[in-house]
Amino acid sequence: MKTRRLFEQRAGWLAGLLGLSMAACQTPAPVVKEYPYLIKMRVKGCQGKVGKLFSPGPELAPLDSAKLEQGQFVFRGKVAHPGVYNVYCVCENKVASSLDVYLPADSVVAVVMPGTNLRPDIYQPKGLGPIGIGSYHLDTQLFSTAPQQREVGRYLLTRDSIWNGYFLDVKRMKAKMDAAIGAGNKPEIDRWADSTRRVEEKFSDYMARASAQFVKGHPHSEAVLFALRDAGDAPAARQRLRPYYQALPDSVRTSYFGQQLAKRFGALETAGTAQ
Repeated sequence: MKTRRLFEQRAGWLAGLLGLSMAACQTPAPVVKEYPYLIKMRVKGCQGKVGKLFSPGPELAPLDSAKLEQGQFVFRGKVAHPGVYNVYCVCENKVASSLDVYLPADSVVAVVMPGTNLRPDIYQPKGLGPIGIGSYHLDTQLFSTAPQQREVGRYLLTRDSIWNGYFLDVKRMKAKMDAAIGAGNKPEIDRWADSTRRVEEKFSDYMARASAQFVKGHPHSEAVLFALRDAGDAPAARQRLRPYYQALPDSVRTSYFGQQLAKRFGALETAGTAQ
């Protein structure tokens, strides 16, 4: 009788463990959180074509597209990871606008006026590179319910002013070389030709300077990862910006977009460089 009772107790325990195991197996997978967004972009003079929304990263992945309807492109959907996304539209087979937009946002409204210059203090006239160079601040009025958009805009203005400084430096060097050519001064011609070439080769360093300046001034901004990514993957940018990336809090570096930068700035590459 005692043996039978022990057998029944053990059978009960096994049944209970089996029930817990089955319940664990039947637990639904965690739901991935998604964040809604709404973007409305009106482009003056645009007669059609298409707009696209891209996810940031090494390879831009298309997330959404929109056709011109009633004079505007409307993007509505959800993103899995908060961050800075890119929206661009094509009008008459020409890229009319490219916007760096923080998502999620309940409402983003952009009015693009191609050919205008809303910030002549930053965007110089033709002759300093393609007139279209610069962020949406050049020709776009943008409103967003996401407070992080202000930080993104602050970085873009920092970048664009340094970007413009690059073209000013190149133009100044070429002007001095032209003066030397006019005077027939061969040593001076060679000197300014070398100086101009060195400046042109350092474009990536100009971009990295803009990112570093923003990160130093706004270390807790949600636009920091965007600023680090925006500088590009050139060796000069990696060298200048790696300490800033590695100094970020773990929560930022291990975030979705923070992990995308790990191969560029992380410990693995640092170890490889040290060998």
